[in-house]
Amino acid sequence: MSFVEWLSLAAVCLMGAASPGPSLLVVVNQTLNGSHLNGVVTAFSHGLMVGVWALVTVLGISQLLVHVPLLQWGLSLFAVGYLLYLARGAWGGGSMQITLSSNRQRKSLWSAASDGAAIALFNPKLALFFLALFTPFVDANKGFSEQYLLVLTPWITDTLWYLIVAILLSRPASLGWLEKHQSIINKLLAVALVVVAALLLLGNV
Repeated sequence: MSFVEWLSLAAVCLMGAASPGPSLLVVVNQTLNGSHLNGVVTAFSHGLMVGVWALVTVLGISQLLVHVPLLQWGLSLFAVGYLLYLARGAWGGGSMQITLSSNRQRKSLWSAASDGAAIALFNPKLALFFLALFTPFVDANKGFSEQYLLVLTPWITDTLWYLIVAILLSRPASLGWLEKHQSIINKLLAVALVVVAALLLLGNV
């Protein structure tokens, strides 16, 4: 994987993590209703499960291509279609109001770890996202030691993003900033997904 390819992969992973959704709400809820440590624990547990999904996807694609090499073209077409579908959804994504519940209950560190892991682990869309994103980068002729960046990049990117969110929530203005810029973040994600889909399509023409 070249540096440019890795940079495009990292950019999409970052935009995907930054795009407001259920995962962000879990981190915000744990941080504001628990503590900054709760937010940190949630970020690490969520990132770990994202890494697990990435690992399973990479290994799964590799095995499929080893046994059915002709599947590469079909997977590439699926990847292009799904990336464009995600881009369309991101571009027209609605706003999400981040508010605190009036009946706040203190959160334990165990709930932080379990909530962060569960919201990622039980999200089958992550598998489809990684399947589409990783298809152009997985090479069945290379071992995992040569493709480990496909797992580390989303794992580290996701963890670092939510760590930043947990830290920034110490400033009240941060929630307002996130709400205000949701549309911009979603549109940047949409553009990044279209670029990756276009590069994948051109690479298979």
